[in-house]
Amino acid sequence: MTQWYYAQGGQQKGPVTFEELQNLARSGAIAQGDLVWNASMPDWLPGGSVDGLFGGQPAVSAAQADPSNPYAAPGSAWQPQSVIPTGEALQEIEPGSEPIDIMAIIKRAVELTKRHFAVILLTGLAYWGISFGVSFVLGAVQGVLSLGAQPTIQDGQLVQPAATSGMIAFQIVQAVINQVLSLFLSLGATRVALNLVSGREASVGQLFSQGDKLLRMVGATIIFAIAVMIGTLLLIVPGIYIALRFGQYSTAIVDRNMGIMEAFNYSSSITTNNRMNLFGLGILCFLIVLAGLIALCVGVIFAAPIAWLAVPLAYRWMQYGNRALLDHPGTQLPLLASSSQA
Repeated sequence: MTQWYYAQGGQQKGPVTFEELQNLARSGAIAQGDLVWNASMPDWLPGGSVDGLFGGQPAVSAAQADPSNPYAAPGSAWQPQSVIPTGEALQEIEPGSEPIDIMAIIKRAVELTKRHFAVILLTGLAYWGISFGVSFVLGAVQGVLSLGAQPTIQDGQLVQPAATSGMIAFQIVQAVINQVLSLFLSLGATRVALNLVSGREASVGQLFSQGDKLLRMVGATIIFAIAVMIGTLLLIVPGIYIALRFGQYSTAIVDRNMGIMEAFNYSSSITTNNRMNLFGLGILCFLIVLAGLIALCVGVIFAAPIAWLAVPLAYRWMQYGNRALLDHPGTQLPLLASSSQA
């Protein structure tokens, strides 16, 4: 008997028989827009397109047990090296038409973290290694510059020397260098994360691949920070709203190579009906990282990547709907890999 699977909120469920699937449809447990699949189908299809599921005769035949069924019981002849179905490219959804499922995104982030942990770990080590290395060098230079300005004792009290104009200028330069470096690396980290969730090649070298977008990122970040700061001064809530509405700008710059205002407009569009969900996702990600820190700081090695991947996963969901969290049947290749925009 053919085993059927269905997906809701980006999560795969089953197996069930076709009769059980019909009962779920009749009871309203699954909707016509929910995706279904069995071993005789090349890709997931909306339940409403399968004749017999919501009425009529089934168009997808109830094929006999197929040894190529990726979900067959242990001991089947199926092998992971089977041909990977590519299916059709995902189409973007109407903004706000499919509110994100916070727990589905976290579950997918956990799954992808396990799947790509080596790449994630190396990327994280490179990111923080470069950041700390540059900060150490700048700190050493500042220490050398301040050697000539030693504290003195006057009237029995220790008097710290006044900062020279040179030291003040260097501190400003140091802060600018640190901020620009952080933005540069964050662009590359976003590229890596987008590739991981979209089933595309990801590598540590991509940390340095987005330099052409740096000026736009600097300008957009300054505008965004000023807007959030002003909003925060207006009783905090407006600042949170601005952050949620326009906070996808950096991902849009990397993903679509957009200009500053174009990225803000795009973020405003795709976050429609999702701003409270994004707020909830942010709170949950914070709690996950906090739990990792509490676990003797060791847990953060796994917790931080989950929070990191949750951001592009939410972004892709807002673009393509819940299918952005699914793999091609029987593979570990995301459906997003078929999309030319992914």
